[in-house]
Amino acid sequence: MTRGESFETLNHFFVRTFNSILAWEERSLRAAGLANLSVKELHTLEAAHEMCKKGLNTMSQIAARMGISVGALTTAVNVLVRKGYLARGGDEKDRRVVTIRPTPAGLDALAVHEEFHRRMIGGIMDALGDAELAALTASVATLDGFFQNLIKEG
Repeated sequence: MTRGESFETLNHFFVRTFNSILAWEERSLRAAGLANLSVKELHTLEAAHEMCKKGLNTMSQIAARMGISVGALTTAVNVLVRKGYLARGGDEKDRRVVTIRPTPAGLDALAVHEEFHRRMIGGIMDALGDAELAALTASVATLDGFFQNLIKEG
């Protein structure tokens, strides 16, 4: 296969796979009765929960983790608070600090999302032999490093 053919194959794969995963993720939310939650909102909820577990759940810390501005996060959080998936809190030591945490409904939505990921990754792993799985895992680690460097470089 030529480099040009490889380019076309990889480009087609990444675009189609990204879109397929998003569509499947949307369907899994709908099937679980979470029709009022978008995938983008779910990923914001997921980031807030990750940071909350680490005790790093201020608006600025979550925004930095997501690579977005505090203003953009505020807009997203306002929607998720209104929908009942996130709650705001204050810091007892500094009332200017706003913390974010998932509500019980938010934790339920995250459990649905986690199950989606378990099914997706489990299905991929079941479809591959040991050597193919090892090769894919190594390749994905390389790709992850590439994309993380792109993000750091801005």
